[in-house]
Amino acid sequence: MANNQITFFTVDNGDSVLLEAHGWTIMTDVNYRAGAADEDDDDHHDFAPILRDACNDDSLDIFVLTHPDEDHLRGFGSIFHLGKPEDRDDDPDEGDVLLIANEIWCSEYAANPNYTTDVSKPVLNEIKRRKNLQGTQEGKKDGNRLQILTASGGAEQDIVKGLSWRLLAPDADEADIPVAPEGEPRNSSNSSSLVIQWSITVGSSASKVLLGGDSTVEVWERIDKDYDAAAKEWNILLAPHHCSRHSMGRKKGDDQFEWSDEAIAGLDNPKGSSPHVVSSSKKFEGGTPPNPKARDKYHKILAQGDDVDDEVRSRFLVTAGKKGEKAKDIVFTFKSSGPSLKLIGTATSASIISSSPASAGGGGYG
Repeated sequence: MANNQITFFTVDNGDSVLLEAHGWTIMTDVNYRAGAADEDDDDHHDFAPILRDACNDDSLDIFVLTHPDEDHLRGFGSIFHLGKPEDRDDDPDEGDVLLIANEIWCSEYAANPNYTTDVSKPVLNEIKRRKNLQGTQEGKKDGNRLQILTASGGAEQDIVKGLSWRLLAPDADEADIPVAPEGEPRNSSNSSSLVIQWSITVGSSASKVLLGGDSTVEVWERIDKDYDAAAKEWNILLAPHHCSRHSMGRKKGDDQFEWSDEAIAGLDNPKGSSPHVVSSSKKFEGGTPPNPKARDKYHKILAQGDDVDDEVRSRFLVTAGKKGEKAKDIVFTFKSSGPSLKLIGTATSASIISSSPASAGGGGYG
């Protein structure tokens, strides 16, 4: 495995984020599309080999499911073993050995969902299996462990020296999603998204990464109110909901939209002189998300009170690439000077296209 880096895989409007830090491998969400492993499929990125190379002994330390939307858990069973770890086929006749996710983190809603789909059912059944083992010796073993998380206080917790995390959402109310009345559309799980601030320390520099699934405007308004700046700061922010404006405001009537100053303040906590925002999304070519007006808000956040110029815009990154560009995985390495950016083309994932310093050290779609 590479040490001390984070990779945002190009997966269209979906999330697949791999953190490798101080010997630990942590995957947040997965959107692995059918056909990705087919060498003739140029539309879907096969990041599974990169993930397998990162994992020692064919196991991932932690899989974090922010919330059970299909674009955050699709293809889990194509990469990870489902069921008892001792039942994994360690010598399959075809394909690669499936990875064991030693531990899964999820919200109370994902552990008790209102509904499943053909895509979500395998993962949610695996969570249910592990939940039934909690409190037993079996439940403490690799491949059986489960943490059901609810935000309370936002205390920072260590995983290992140099790697810590802080849970900002969901609180108990945000994870309590009611069943929709019969005949009505299902209630969205977006408000139940885990929002986690990761801290990776190398030397004397602590780099902060903020990941928040499809967290809603109401969640960011509460985060702004409940936490101090240190709990919310970031060198790297994954734009919630694939850069949808609905994490920053809400519709007012049929054709009006009202931005929320409080939600934007909850997101507006960049750290260092060169922070970055990543949009795990399609290109900005019409149809949302991603939303260009939300992108403009992130540009202002990145400018930190200065003018929005080309240098500022260059620190807003899109996994699908900009118009005319190829899609690319976005990789940051963590150094004693802070995060450093590398853009890695998916066609030849070992070739570095460009690099630049990233720090001086310090509802619905649309």
